[in-house]
Amino acid sequence: DALDRVGELMSDTLNVYDYQTLKNKKELRWRNAAAWERHEMVKIGLLREGSPSGIWEITDAGREYLANNK
Repeated sequence: DALDRVGELMSDTLNVYDYQTLKNKKELRWRNAAAWERHEMVKIGLLREGSPSGIWEITDAGREYLANNK
């Protein structure tokens, strides 16, 4: 799952606040924030819309953005 991998890569950056459960008691704060960021990246065309659940597919525009913003 893409979010699990993000959590692994960010484990040194995430803090106690990030690991708190949201009021709905269903989701960790950092996972919710990451899901919203993914949504924004889809909206601006960096990630492909309609990818299977757990799969984040980068678009050509996303590759270009990454190449120009390293």
